[in-house]
Amino acid sequence: MTDDATWATWGLMMTCLGGGLGGVRMVTRPAGHVSGTRAEAHDALRRHVLAFEPRHPTSLQRRTVYEHGDGYLVIAEGLTQTFEYEFRLARVVHDTRPDMPVVPPQPAAPPPPAAPPHR
Repeated sequence: MTDDATWATWGLMMTCLGGGLGGVRMVTRPAGHVSGTRAEAHDALRRHVLAFEPRHPTSLQRRTVYEHGDGYLVIAEGLTQTFEYEFRLARVVHDTRPDMPVVPPQPAAPPPPAAPPHR
């Protein structure tokens, strides 16, 4: 593990676990990349998670964000389905095509204010 001051390129990784007509599936992909220290990348990950609006479920009833270890867990509850989204950092250690972006750059603007917790 690298310390918080180490400069690198970081993947903001998202894993989705959800179900549908085809059954439960899990997919991991980069939601974006950040160059900087681990601490800066973690701040970018937090902003991304708080601004994240899941595509699934389509009839979102509730979205809850949990801090989970070094990352975050988003539970998106719909009328008939619940989806889990896990976000974590991954340092890029090798890329056969560094000239080719995997994901378009994400805007660095701060997210809108978070709504208070539901009671």
